[in-house]
Amino acid sequence: MKKEVVLIATAAIVLMIIIGHCYVIHNQVRFDGDRVCSKNPNRFYLNFNLMNTADSETMVLNEGETLHVSWQIDGGKADVMIAMADETPIYRADNCGKGENADFDLTIPKTGEYTTSISAYRAKGWLEVKEKKTNVQLEGKTMVCQLGVLIKKEK
Repeated sequence: MKKEVVLIATAAIVLMIIIGHCYVIHNQVRFDGDRVCSKNPNRFYLNFNLMNTADSETMVLNEGETLHVSWQIDGGKADVMIAMADETPIYRADNCGKGENADFDLTIPKTGEYTTSISAYRAKGWLEVKEKKTNVQLEGKTMVCQLGVLIKKEK
């Protein structure tokens, strides 16, 4: 009888150690996913299976330009913010949880460096902030331009 109690107690302790170890390892993963950043056009994209950290990207933008902002949280919690340094954020979403999302355009109020930041805890989902293309009329021909670089010219 004593041997059975000792065996059950030992098995329970070993099982608790294994579960505790798995929990610690799981929470130590800081980022498991994909990160894409480009400057021409300005784009910041994260697709994360697990995110337990903060990440940010800075873009130089001009007054009147448009950012397309979209994100979705499939699990955990995340805070998303877009702001110039020492300024009131032009966009902020706090404590976003499972099932929450956004998809909208944001007009830049003044020229400067804007930082998009995300802070996440055990989050799964994605975030994309990208500069939106604009059509420009020039001498009767439509051109698609981005950051002053000619992308396509229609005849």
